[in-house]
Amino acid sequence: NITLHFNTETVDVVSNTKGQMSGILVRNVDTGEESVLEAKGLFYGIGHSPNSQLLEGQVELDSSGYVLVEEGTAKTSVKGVFAAGDVQDHEWRQAITAAGSGCIAALSVERYLASNNLLVEFHQLQTEEVKKDLTDRDVQEGFDITLTKHKGQYALRKLYHESPRLICVLHTAPTCGPCRTLKPILGKVIDEFDQNVHFVEIDIEEDPEIAEAAGIMGTPCVQFFKNKEMLRTVSGVKMKKEYREFIDANK
Repeated sequence: NITLHFNTETVDVVSNTKGQMSGILVRNVDTGEESVLEAKGLFYGIGHSPNSQLLEGQVELDSSGYVLVEEGTAKTSVKGVFAAGDVQDHEWRQAITAAGSGCIAALSVERYLASNNLLVEFHQLQTEEVKKDLTDRDVQEGFDITLTKHKGQYALRKLYHESPRLICVLHTAPTCGPCRTLKPILGKVIDEFDQNVHFVEIDIEEDPEIAEAAGIMGTPCVQFFKNKEMLRTVSGVKMKKEYREFIDANK
């Protein structure tokens, strides 16, 4: 059975003592009266307003505010300006059609820039790796390649260039809760392969340049290297079995 509540808007979501959704606080827009509807799920419709107010007076819009484009293209009334997605689609308004129009608009922009000699290609120059000097922290922590577990970027650089073993790098952060969960899990797996793997913990706040070079977007993140080649990146906390099987296959 479906009950329709006319002239009603959603105000808030109500939760129970367990933090689970238990209802929806709604308001009658005519009377202002608020009430709670029991519900365990909510699908929120954002409506069909194209939100194109910022384009008024700049590109041609239809009577409903949708950007007008040439049929089958992403071209607007202004040369060099292209529109994509629901802002120009008053009929289908689906994610897949929006993605398709986005592709058309992107390629149209590229062709426009190229045809008007506005497209400039940039190529990053290859530079030699800069060797980092030993810091006081590195000296204090010490480094012994015969040990299995290490910490810090100096150890990682040494192992990357000198160790024939599989290298497991755990990127962590001081405020990362899942990192504290993963450390003992991964530590036990490393202990099982003591002489076949090297383990390095990198604090991304202490060694931000390492995290940036490795493309770390969040913690915890585990990366595996061997013979100066990255074999795999594992984000988040996984089951012990997944780490064990990968190390066993690549040790």
